[in-house]
Amino acid sequence: MWTPNQGRDELSEIQGFDRILSMKCELILLRMRLEALAKTADSSYFANRSSRGSISLRLWVLMLTVPEERRPEARRLIRYVQEIYHLTSAYLHGRRAAIVPPPAELAAWTAGVDALERLVRAEESPEHR
Repeated sequence: MWTPNQGRDELSEIQGFDRILSMKCELILLRMRLEALAKTADSSYFANRSSRGSISLRLWVLMLTVPEERRPEARRLIRYVQEIYHLTSAYLHGRRAAIVPPPAELAAWTAGVDALERLVRAEESPEHR
């Protein structure tokens, strides 16, 4: 009879399984951060209910919270995190040959999401109002 401990033992024999599992968790966390960031977009900008759920549109609405002089930076970051969102989806849903992206790529994605979060949150802070 198979037990969870047997499964764990079998998986631990795979070279680097802990690292792969950790990176998969990082992908999920990155995806959750992007979705949480998109949810902060003001929904009054959406003409109909069906577009309110679109992460791509919600990310673009975030640009409206950024001062005019920082919008080129916001535009670049939004395009980048939209691509990150689609790539994380591809990895999480098995549409890529690799199980996880290379560590350097995952680190770059995390840095991009960090940068957009900082930009949006800086504009939400009281000293910027």
